Amino acid sequence: DDGEVDVRGTYTALAVASLFNVLTPELARGAAAYARRCQTYEGGFGGEPGVEAHGGYAFCALAALVILNETGGIDLDGLERWVAKRQTAVEGGFQGRANKLVDGCYSFWQGG
Repeated sequence: DDGEVDVRGTYTALAVASLFNVLTPELARGAAAYARRCQTYEGGFGGEPGVEAHGGYAFCALAALVILNETGGIDLDGLERWVAKRQTAVEGGFQGRANKLVDGCYSFWQGG
């Protein structure tokens, strides 16, 4: 009840299970559908369905889908456009969300 409830947890659970070779169909059940529902109208991914797209969440959602080999059904072209628009012209770095300041950590999240 008091834990995190977003796609970061989904990605973390899947990544650890995959690394330790314990990723089962039972553990993966519903994860791909949840990650897909996190994609926004902009093309990025929010932390949970219906929220603003964010660089870190976009990485986690896409990485979770890649681990599951379930990237079908998402708008990859829209995601590519969204990520490209996060790189600003003046600083050259990446912002995590639209109309926010550049932060060096997003070079990892968007670059990943």
